[in-house]
Amino acid sequence: MTLQPLPSAGSADRRHLLDSYPRMRSRSVDEACQHVGRDLSPHLLEVNGAQRSFDARHNRVTLRDLTLNVLSYGSDVVIDPGQRGDFYLVQFPLRGSARLACASQDVLVDTDTMAVLRPHMPTRMHWSGDCAMLMLQVSGAVLHQRMPMIPRDGGSAVVPRFPLTQSRRDPAIGAWWQATLDVAHNLDRFGAYWLRNPTACTAMEDFLLQALANMLESSEVQTPPEDVKTSFVLPATQARCVRRACEYMNDHAYESLRLDDIARAACVSPRTLEVSFRRVHQQTPLEYLRTLRLDRVRQALQAAACQCQSVSVTELALQNGFAHMGRFAAYYKQRFGCAPSATLRGN
Repeated sequence: MTLQPLPSAGSADRRHLLDSYPRMRSRSVDEACQHVGRDLSPHLLEVNGAQRSFDARHNRVTLRDLTLNVLSYGSDVVIDPGQRGDFYLVQFPLRGSARLACASQDVLVDTDTMAVLRPHMPTRMHWSGDCAMLMLQVSGAVLHQRMPMIPRDGGSAVVPRFPLTQSRRDPAIGAWWQATLDVAHNLDRFGAYWLRNPTACTAMEDFLLQALANMLESSEVQTPPEDVKTSFVLPATQARCVRRACEYMNDHAYESLRLDDIARAACVSPRTLEVSFRRVHQQTPLEYLRTLRLDRVRQALQAAACQCQSVSVTELALQNGFAHMGRFAAYYKQRFGCAPSATLRGN
């Protein structure tokens, strides 16, 4: 696997990732501590050695429920948030390194090792002077919705834990790390476009969070057999939840929808909805939604062709929930046997 090289500490280009979204610039330790504490966790900040090189930089951009941060201090610092807040913080060192003392563990993270800090985890960090960190911040409640629960005796269930550190040399971790960097670089350069498109923001966030939720220690995730999970779903229940889901998607097809949103409207879990939908429609809810949106785009293109109107295929696709034009064109051709532009020409 080829990994994108990270900037070196001695690079002549001192631009930071996400500099298009500056949150804080300060050479004051107290001011930096207060600013970062408001966005992340209140903490103690101590500079090791002379403070003349201290130059705190914090960049921050929010998608929907997930926030991307890039933070550096320019000096060797100790950060002590104690027992952190109710959010996960995934740390990707862009350069430099940091030593983390979390609960009973003491680990080193660098450009080959990432860390996942869990909610309320007692933490103390020592960042090298050249350390710059890309950090994904998401609340425990949001991420737990996507994570499988571990069954326990007595019918209770608990949220599984992430390993504290994982290596970028693991192909699965390296792929997700690279994808996260790609998203951050894309937002840095084209954020003005993406951030005004709720569907695109949701798609980026869904990808990052679902991949994160899948990075669980395999020994902790236990799932019952398929027939045990789905045999209790009665036909009448299936019909009701599928009908509610279809009605909701028809009414909200233009909006940025996730499986969780549709399942909530159908009053069932996402897993139950998927199983029921496959049995009734032989496809998933999101496949149904995609077909619905494609049909609406085609109807709009046909109407424009009949009336000799000039319309933008891209704008119609975006209005109907498609954020990736290449995939939209492929889905359209697969369903209708022609390109969208051909429909617009009346072919």
